[in-house]
Amino acid sequence: MPPYSVSAPVSCDVDFETKHIARKTAVVTGGASGIGGAYVRALHAVGLTVVIGDRDLKRGEALAAELEGSRYVQCDVTNWDDQVRLFKTAADVSPSGKIHYVVANAGITRDDEVFAFDGSEPKKPDLSIIEISLHGTLYTTKLALHYFISQNGTEPSPEQEDTCLILIGSGAAFLDVPRSPQYCSTKWANRGIMHVLRRTAFLHGSRVNVISPWYVRTSILSQETFDQVEQSGVEFATKEDAGQCLLRILSDPTVNGRSLFLSPRKWAPRGYLDLDHEDYPGNELMQEIQADQIRNAPVELGLFP
Repeated sequence: MPPYSVSAPVSCDVDFETKHIARKTAVVTGGASGIGGAYVRALHAVGLTVVIGDRDLKRGEALAAELEGSRYVQCDVTNWDDQVRLFKTAADVSPSGKIHYVVANAGITRDDEVFAFDGSEPKKPDLSIIEISLHGTLYTTKLALHYFISQNGTEPSPEQEDTCLILIGSGAAFLDVPRSPQYCSTKWANRGIMHVLRRTAFLHGSRVNVISPWYVRTSILSQETFDQVEQSGVEFATKEDAGQCLLRILSDPTVNGRSLFLSPRKWAPRGYLDLDHEDYPGNELMQEIQADQIRNAPVELGLFP
């Protein structure tokens, strides 16, 4: 795995090979249904052992029973011990004893009490969106790094096996979405986690990337809400394209530090594209600021200087 460098956008309108990622092991949080379930199905279809972490016992057990060789672990991502158990189970059932890919997919949205106003005295807001979609993601990130570093060490070598952490953004990680401060802040934050990790990931043979879904009809919103969005003229992306987007990233060990946008087919022929937004292409001032930002602590000092 080479060090991170500014590169051209990932080509997303190409065929790709997945044979080399078969027989590896992946963890997917929030994987019992919705887009998470699509990630699980896509990984299983190309021969991976998939361990599903999700609070939904009924759906999780049903999906694991359907997909031979997969495993379900009931997991509340806000509970550290649950996530530790999830990762230990994945390592135990992995044919190699290793965890290769982690998809930190768990997340929610709801009416945002930070934004709400009713004229009465302000009340402490429910921050469960933050707790699940950011705190939970940080737990997942911590555990993914623990296993990746334990497996590959901290010095680049030909013996290191490719590992990859996938974080989940959203259109809301790039765009103005009025009235949703919690949801948007978690999605911007997940892009931030990627930026923090992408320059040092090569030291332990790893990559980190973001998938940012557009509207996809799942249970994250009510079907009535999705109907209203669709009737306003918005075209949706699909869960099936989400699975292919994930495989495109995992299949190519050169893809690191990128954000792929899961989109309607009107914007991308395969339903996903690289927005090429993470390095401010053409902006020389931002490149200079970035160089100064890490001048005092360059990557060359190692993972833990």
